Amino acid sequence: MMSFKPINSIHQHLCAFHVYSHDRSRHVEAHHYCKHLSGEFHQCVIYDSDKPDAKLIGIEYIVSERVESGLLQLATKSLVPGAAADAAEQPAMLELQKTYGKTIHTWAIDISPELPLGPPNLMVSYTADGQGPPEEMVRKRDEEWGQDTATKKELRKGYLPPYEKVEGADEWEKTGRAVKFSVEEVALR
Repeated sequence: MMSFKPINSIHQHLCAFHVYSHDRSRHVEAHHYCKHLSGEFHQCVIYDSDKPDAKLIGIEYIVSERVESGLLQLATKSLVPGAAADAAEQPAMLELQKTYGKTIHTWAIDISPELPLGPPNLMVSYTADGQGPPEEMVRKRDEEWGQDTATKKELRKGYLPPYEKVEGADEWEKTGRAVKFSVEEVALR
C-alpha cells in the first residue's frame, strides 16, 4: 500500500515571484505548496504553475522574520472571492511578513523548459519597491487568479506592522555580491 502522508500534509499554496540571486533580470513565477513544521518553520515544494502538468522546480525553507508587498499571494483562485479572500489571507500574511526563505531552484525553467539541466540556483525574493518582476508577469498572474497586486499592497498597509529587517539579512544589498552555484568535478572518496 502506498503512503502519501508527507504530501497530504501540505496545506498552503502561495504564489510568488523569485529572481535569480546572480541575475536580477531573470524572474520566475513560483507556486509554493507548504507544510508548517511549526509557526516558525515551513517547508515548501515549488512548481512553475498550479496546473496538473506543473514542473517541480525547487524547494524552499521559510524561517521566521518577511516583506510588506503585494507580490506574495495566498493562492485562493476562485475558491474565495474578493474581501473574503483578503480576510482569509491576513493570518498567513501576518505570519509570513517576518520570515526569510532559503530557496533553491533545481530547474532553470526560464532557459531550459524541457529538462532540468545545469546546477541548482539560489533564488531570492524582492525586498523593496522597484525590484519586482516585469509588470506583464504580475498582470498575467493577477488576471489568471482574479487578484490585484497593487490593491493587495495597499490593503496590507492597514494590518501589517512596519517591516524592520534583521541585521545581516539580504547582505547582497550592501555588498553587491551574489551566490551562484557551479559544478566541480572532484576525486571520488
